[in-house]
Amino acid sequence: MLSMREFWNIVSISLCVQAQISQQLSDTGHTWNYDDGENDWSKNYPFCGGTHQSPIDIYSNIKYDAALTPIQVVGYDSPGIDHFTLSNDGHSVKVSLPATMYISSLKHKYTAVQLHLHWGDQKRPQGSEHTFNDRRFAAELHILHYNSDKYVDSQTATAKEDGLAVLGILLEVGSFNPTFENIQKYLSQVAYKDQEVQIPAFSIRNLLPVTLNEYYRYNGSLTTPPCYPSVLWTVFRQPVKISQEQLFSLETALFSSNVGDSIPQPMVNNFRQKQERAKRELLASFKEDFTFPIAIAFILGIFVIVAIIIYIIRKRRARQQSESRKRVMYAAAQKAEGTSSIEI
Repeated sequence: MLSMREFWNIVSISLCVQAQISQQLSDTGHTWNYDDGENDWSKNYPFCGGTHQSPIDIYSNIKYDAALTPIQVVGYDSPGIDHFTLSNDGHSVKVSLPATMYISSLKHKYTAVQLHLHWGDQKRPQGSEHTFNDRRFAAELHILHYNSDKYVDSQTATAKEDGLAVLGILLEVGSFNPTFENIQKYLSQVAYKDQEVQIPAFSIRNLLPVTLNEYYRYNGSLTTPPCYPSVLWTVFRQPVKISQEQLFSLETALFSSNVGDSIPQPMVNNFRQKQERAKRELLASFKEDFTFPIAIAFILGIFVIVAIIIYIIRKRRARQQSESRKRVMYAAAQKAEGTSSIEI
């Protein structure tokens, strides 16, 4: 029987071998997209058909873990550089991030690499990858980090079991977001695949929820090929708002095709469908607040009981009134009969 160390050695070897295969496939020109269906991804990228895949639906059997402390980030307010590189990779719009940004509250130091987005289209403006009880949000922002304590760079870390950590931020339509505007106003300059532009650096912290203490945690994968199961996911409970106009710009400004292509391909619906959670543990850094739902249920219960009581009382009164009318009619009939007999 295999020991745990032997088991993980086999898993690590498997990851390395499949990573090499996926890299070779990428080098030989294999491409992927969302249009042809995600079921085809696994033909060229084996991990995409494997286990521990992302995204998932966040619902039921969620375990509270008191050890999940608030997320702490360094350099998010002041990245230490003057400019970011904004680019279009044909699948999403991406902002490259400096090594001065990292997560400090995990077991290892995870250094930022890039952020990117997933969204829907105008007909179906719900394009988040993670869902809450099958509710899909307008869009989703991912900030990718790699384990810089153990690995020399993100490319090396990508195929490692503990190689990556992603912060997932759900976006919903609401008020105008001035920080998101730092990306949105430059989208027209990276409209086509492989275009990039330098944009002024800004506070990435303002793209995150105000508080970073409520989130879900699970082990998963990259949501795009090669789908390596190497991601420690943190999905924040509280969505961040962007305006309807900002979402519209995201849905209409970008193309997956090159600038010279005869038929431009709009970059829309670039989100992966939910994957099987199976027996994976889903943790929460907070306890679900059942006070409000219980209060609502209690009030509704009282209304139902009162309604039933009123119905019973009204029905009883109606029956009593009916019986009373019958007695009056019977008495009147008897009187009439008695009067009739005397006259005869």
